[in-house]
Amino acid sequence: MNYTTERTRRQIIHSFMVVLQTKRFSSISIQDICEEALIHRTTFYRYYEDKYSLLRDFIYHLSEEIITLKNNSDRDTFKLLVDYVDKHLVLFENTLLSSDGHILFKSMVKIASDILREHSKTENDHIAMKINQSKYPEVMCDLYATAFMTILQNWISKEYHYEKEELFEIFNQVMF
Repeated sequence: MNYTTERTRRQIIHSFMVVLQTKRFSSISIQDICEEALIHRTTFYRYYEDKYSLLRDFIYHLSEEIITLKNNSDRDTFKLLVDYVDKHLVLFENTLLSSDGHILFKSMVKIASDILREHSKTENDHIAMKINQSKYPEVMCDLYATAFMTILQNWISKEYHYEKEELFEIFNQVMF
């Protein structure tokens, strides 16, 4: 991919993230994104079929960012992800809690599951041992990832009125 193509794609993703700070995904139009990116609609359609294809690219961008953060940190994965979500709370509210939130939820479960699978190959903590001892390690990773994302989604939606530190305690109690 050439520099201009990559720069424009990143500009569109960044503009999408800015718009997500003020609107739910289901309410965002292509025009909203184009106005924020200072591009014409034809430029948008040169890169993306629709806002759902942009959402998929955005999720891929998020996963790269989260995996890079994890690879550059020795912090607990759950804490790292909660801090990341907390830092970008409005963005996650406007995607996870929108009518199309299942798309991001499923993708985030996949990201978390992949991180857990990689984690279990190198670490020796309780979760890694459970995963490695299981006859079905992929299912265990999906189970932990789904539980984690459900807890996180309920926290984002304010169904759980806990502080971040309480989330860590809840996660540890539920998972162990």
